[in-house]
Amino acid sequence: MARYQSYNLDQGKFIPVSFRDQILPGSFESALHEIVEQHIDRSPFEDRYANDETGRLAYDPAVLLKIVLYGYYKGISSSRNLAEACERNVMFMALSADTRPHFTTLADFISQMHREVASVFTDVLMYASELKLIGQNSFAIDGCKLPANAAKQWSGTHQELRRKQKKLEAAATKIIERHRSPKAQEKLSPVTTQEDRKRRTYERKIEHIKGFLKTAKKNIGPAGAERKSNITDPDSAKMATNHGVIQGYNGIAVVDGKHQIVVTAEAHGEGQEAHLLAPMIAATKAQCQAAGISENVFEKTTLTADAGYSSQSGVRYTQENHIDAYIADRNHRQRDPAFANADRYKERSRQEKRRRAGRIHDRFTAKDFDYDETSRTGHCPAGHKLSRNGNNIDVHGYLGVKFRGAKSVCRPCTLRSRCLTTPKATDTKQVTIFIGKTADKNETPIEKMKRKFDTPLGRYTYNQRIAIVEPVFANLKNKGLRRFTLRGQRKVDAQWKLFTLVHKIEKIAHC
Repeated sequence: MARYQSYNLDQGKFIPVSFRDQILPGSFESALHEIVEQHIDRSPFEDRYANDETGRLAYDPAVLLKIVLYGYYKGISSSRNLAEACERNVMFMALSADTRPHFTTLADFISQMHREVASVFTDVLMYASELKLIGQNSFAIDGCKLPANAAKQWSGTHQELRRKQKKLEAAATKIIERHRSPKAQEKLSPVTTQEDRKRRTYERKIEHIKGFLKTAKKNIGPAGAERKSNITDPDSAKMATNHGVIQGYNGIAVVDGKHQIVVTAEAHGEGQEAHLLAPMIAATKAQCQAAGISENVFEKTTLTADAGYSSQSGVRYTQENHIDAYIADRNHRQRDPAFANADRYKERSRQEKRRRAGRIHDRFTAKDFDYDETSRTGHCPAGHKLSRNGNNIDVHGYLGVKFRGAKSVCRPCTLRSRCLTTPKATDTKQVTIFIGKTADKNETPIEKMKRKFDTPLGRYTYNQRIAIVEPVFANLKNKGLRRFTLRGQRKVDAQWKLFTLVHKIEKIAHC
C-alpha cells in the first residue's frame, strides 16, 4: 500500500519579501519599472491635483501607471480586479510599493488618461528610438476591431430608434390595459407582478431613447448618409468582423518593421478605414517629429496597407506627398498567378447551389468570343464570323469594337439559348469587345498603384505587411485585451494607446 507525506493546512509561515528583489532584470516588470521611473515625464499629471497646501496626499502617477500597464500585461482590465491584485499578488505589491490604491482611484486614473496618454506614448517611443528599435525602413498600417462597452441592440438611426420607442410604448400600453381588467384574481396573480416589472423596464427604456433623440445629433458618415448611433456609447459603431457583427471601435496601429514597435495608435468608432489613411499618415509624421525620430519619416520609409485602405483620395494623398506606399486593391489576388485557382472550389459550390435551385445559367460572356487584333475580326462561340458594326467605341474611357451576328447564322444556331438573353424576342447577337483605353483617358491613382503593386518588388514589399502588423494584434489578444472597458472616443483612444504601450514595453524588455 502506498504511503504519503502528511500535510496540514492549519499552520502559518512568515515569508520576508523584498519588493526590489521581485523585479528581476530582463523581465517585463523590470522594463516597466525603469521606463516609468526614468524615461517618462510625469509633470503633465500634476495638473490633476490641487493639494499643494491642503488636501489628502495623492497617489504618485508612476505607481498608478505601473499598476495599470502591468495589469493589462496580465490581461486584467477591471479596476476592481486591479485593486484586488494589489492586495494579493506579490508582483503588484512590488511595483506599487504596497500602496494598495482603491479601485475607484484606479478607475478615475484610467478614465482621465486621455489628457496625458499622448505624452506617455511619445516618451516611450522616444526611448525605443534611443535603443535603435525603430528601423524606419517599412511601416505597416492595419486595424483591430474590438467590442466596446455597449450593447449593439441599442444601435440604430434616429428613425429606427423612434420605431423602437413606439414598439416599447405599445407593449407598455397593452400591459396597462390588461391590468385595468375587473378580475380581482388576475390582479393578485404573480403574472401581474411580473408584468408590472416589465412595464417599468419598458418605461425606463422609452425615457432613455427619448433623452438620446432629444440631445444627440445624427451620425453622418463620410459619404453623407446617416450611420447607426448607439445610445449607450454614441461614438462606437457596428462593425463586421470574422466573428460576426460587433458594437465596438477600430484600433488602428502603424507599426515599424524592424522590431514591431507601434509608432502611432488611434481608436476610431468607424468600421470603414479607407478615409483614415491620410489622417494616420499625418499623425505618424507628427508623432515621429515629436519623438525626435525624423522630421519627415516617409522620405525613406515604405508604407504597406491592405485593401481596406484603398480609395482614390487616400492613394492620391500618398502619391502627391511622394510616399512610397504599396496599398492593395480588392482584386489584387485575382491578378496574382499564385492565386489563379484560389476560387475554383467557391465557383464550383456556387454552380452546384444554382443547379439545385434551378437557376443554372450557361450563357456565354464576352470572354467566350474570339477577337483577332491583326485582322480586327471576331468569331462567336459557334465559330461563325461576326460583322463589325462599330469601331473605336468609347465607353467610360475604354476603347471597344462592336460586332453583330448575321440573321442567317444566328436564327438556326443551336446555341441561341446560351448566347441570347431573350432568344424568342432577339434575332441576332451584339457584343462589344474592349481592346484598351482611349488616348485621352487619364490613369487614376488606384490604377497607378495597381501598376506599381503588380511588380515583383511591389508584391514582395506588400507580403511583408502581415508579418509586421498582425503579430501586434495577436499579442494583445493573447494577453486577454480583447475588448474596451471605457466609453467615448477619447477614453477608448487612450485605452488603445495603453494596450499598444504594453506591447511596446514588452519589446523593449526583450531587446
